[in-house]
Amino acid sequence: LVLKSSKQRSVVAASGVVAVRAQTTAVSPAVSRGPAEGKKTLRKGVVVITGASSGLGLATAKALAESGRWQVVMACRDFLKAQRAAKSAGMDRESYTVMHLDLASLDSVRQFVRNFRASGMPLDVLVCNAAVYLPTAKEPTFTADGFELSVGTNHLGHFLLARLLLDDLAKSDYPSRRLIIVGSIT
Repeated sequence: LVLKSSKQRSVVAASGVVAVRAQTTAVSPAVSRGPAEGKKTLRKGVVVITGASSGLGLATAKALAESGRWQVVMACRDFLKAQRAAKSAGMDRESYTVMHLDLASLDSVRQFVRNFRASGMPLDVLVCNAAVYLPTAKEPTFTADGFELSVGTNHLGHFLLARLLLDDLAKSDYPSRRLIIVGSIT
């Protein structure tokens, strides 16, 4: 249902009908491609996946690790849970690294970026997948920085992470570097 005029929107609003429109969009950011465009590389790509200890994040980490073409960095709030998840998923220990990242803390996001850079790994793909969803919460929960938990984690934490790592991503010589933002409903 597409409402083209304000009169149509007023009639729908007055009748109590709610229109919902879902859309999928792919956008190519204006990141300079530089000399990597069209080149092949012999090294494995490095992908950072937030929320890789369960759900879509774990499935993505497993699929990429099994391809043999990716070194997966599982960026997770619960380090031990991520290690157990990778092991139970049968991921080869040499194909992944677990690093602590709590998106509900902007200090943790900054520390993750420092730790990732200190690892010496390049960044070829960043998958922003982690999220919290608390539909039955009676009272709001807040991040360490004072933001409502879902806004702080799902949006602000990922925004800061992507912003801080964008230069690293732009420096990648990998031919298919990407920033991927995942949205799903549980």
